[in-house]
Parts: sequence; structure tokens; C-alpha cells
Amino acid sequence: MTAVEDKELARIRLRFIDLFKSFFIDKPDAENLGRWRGIISALTEENIDPAFDQAVRTMDDLLAKNNLSDLRQEHYQLFVDPFNEHLVHTSASFYHDGHAFGPTLIRYRDFLREAGIKLQENIHEPDDSLVLILDALATLIEREKENLQECRKHQAVLVNQYLQPLCLNFAAGLHNNPEAVFYKTCGELLCRYIDLEKGLLPEPVLEEET
Repeated sequence: MTAVEDKELARIRLRFIDLFKSFFIDKPDAENLGRWRGIISALTEENIDPAFDQAVRTMDDLLAKNNLSDLRQEHYQLFVDPFNEHLVHTSASFYHDGHAFGPTLIRYRDFLREAGIKLQENIHEPDDSLVLILDALATLIEREKENLQECRKHQAVLVNQYLQPLCLNFAAGLHNNPEAVFYKTCGELLCRYIDLEKGLLPEPVLEEET
């Protein structure tokens, strides 16, 4: 792949990551809804991967049927309301260790330091939350112009050891959640996208758990 092709691929990947971050980083607003409808509608015209394309079509239907109030209410019930028995957790530690701020977070912070990614400050979510892991992946993609092979190696560890397991558990939690409709499809589409990401990356040298 040429440097121009690498640059274009990085641009596309960053756009997808930004889209997925926007689903979960905060409750939706009118600007986000309009943006989602435009992007997803355009993606329905593409043939990327059968499973990914099906999730795109389902999301396109849901975005047409649901208004902003519906999506804001669903987001609040799933990710904000502390009294909701169907609250969905977003940290890797919760799914791997059974609680937030567990050993998985410690290992992940060690990985971030090794990869040269500055730990987040003044953020109310743990560093191993979904949005912040996506943000770390975006950082590594942006750095590819400095050292492509090294960045891809770090991306492989990030995706295989932290991001994909979190996405699979997160999506399963949404799939089995009676209050998840639109966000269930967000989780499914995210998993399908991570499958595509894995196809770009080398086999990782997995870290040993302590």
C-alpha cells in the first residue's frame, strides 16, 4: 500500500471512529441526529461487508422511525439513569473483572504508557471505557505517519485485547436489554466495524495477565 493509500485509509478509519464515539459520548442532539442520518443513508449505497451492510440498513430504518426525543430517552435509560435496572456499563473492567476500576484497567493503563498515549485527565469515565478506548485507537491511527508498523502493532493489541472483547460484551448487553432499540443496533454495527479493523492489523503479541 502506498503512502497516499495509507493516508486515505487512515482518514476513513478516523471518520468511522468519530461516528461511533458520537453514538455513546453523550445524549444525542439535533446536530448529531442529522449527521447520523446523512452518514448512514450514504453507507446504505455501499457494499462493504454483508454483516456490516445489514446493520447499516437496520440503523437507517431506525433513524427514519425514531425522533430526537425517542433517542435521547433511550440514551438516558441505558447509560445515565442510575436507578434503571437495565443500565448498560461501558468499561472493559466491568465485563472482565465484574466491576469498574479493576485489574483490567491497570493493565490497560500500562499498555497506554507503553504505546506513548497520555492518560486522560479530568475525565469522569475510567480510561478503559468504550469512548476513551476508541479515542486511543484514533490517536494511534493519527500517529501512523510517524511510524506505521509500530503504530499498527499497538493498534493490534488495543483492538484484540481490549476493544473487541469490550465491544462484544457491550453489544451483548444491549442485545439482551428490553430498553435498547436504536442503541442495540449501534452496538451491533460497532462490532461489525471492529471485525473490519482486525482485518487491517497484524497478529498481536498478547500481553500476559498478572
